[in-house]
Order: sequence, then structure tokens, then C-alpha cells
Amino acid sequence: MIKSILKRAGFGFLLGVAVCAVISALASDGSMVDPVFAERIGSLKGAVLLQLLLMGAYGALTMGLTVLYDLDHLPLTLSTVLHCVCCIAPFVFLAMLLRWTHGISEILLIAGLQLLGFFLVWLILYILYRRQIKELNQIQAETLNTEKTEDGES
Repeated sequence: MIKSILKRAGFGFLLGVAVCAVISALASDGSMVDPVFAERIGSLKGAVLLQLLLMGAYGALTMGLTVLYDLDHLPLTLSTVLHCVCCIAPFVFLAMLLRWTHGISEILLIAGLQLLGFFLVWLILYILYRRQIKELNQIQAETLNTEKTEDGES
């Protein structure tokens, strides 16, 4: 389990850094970070580095926590809710810290979009799991019918 968490977290860190760099480049005026944030940090390079590290850590957290879905004793809904809360809360904090948002409406929009994403993931997994269960039940029923037929003929 620990090995799986570390693998996923490592991948998540790299993914978080990459996504942050792309979004920052596309959404900014060329400075990559908010000027007020850079001023607080003391240098533009330091602010960019800190932003990348924080988003890498966020990526590591979110990807590492996907092991929640592997725990058989947790229902899918609980796994999704736990993962959702552990992803949205830090993201809102980071968005405010890094000055990506400038008001409650933007924070609510970001949280709402993330909630929608989690709901879609839950729905897709729910449908897939139900289909798998139905197929397994059908295979089990066919196996039982075959065994009954063989027992009746002997």
C-alpha cells in the first residue's frame, strides 16, 4: 500500500508541476505568478518556484489519495467523498494563497467545478462496477446451472 501511495504521489507531483506551469503560462500576462504574490515572496523567481512546488505537493496529495478507491472496506461513495474533501479544501486554500482567485464567487465556481468532476467520476465508476457485478452474477448463475445439470445427469 505504501509503495502504491508513493508511486502515485510521485507521479502526482510531476503532474501537478506540469499542469501548474501550463495553466500559469496560458492564464497570465507572462509573469507566471500574481504580482502581489511575487512581491510578498520577495522575488519573481522565488514566487514561481514556490507556486510550482505547492502545486506539485497538491498533485502528490490528490494522486496519493486515489488509494482510497483501492480499499475494499470503503464504499465507493465514501471513498469519493473523502477524496473530494481532501482535494477541494487544499485547492481552495492554495488558490487564495497564490492569488488565483479574487473573490468568493470565483472560489465557489472552482469548488463547484471540482464537485462536478468528482460526481462524474463517481457516476462512471458506479456504472462500471454495477456492470461488472451483473456480469459476475450472470457467470455465477450459469456455473450453478451447469453444475446442477451435470449432477442431475450422473
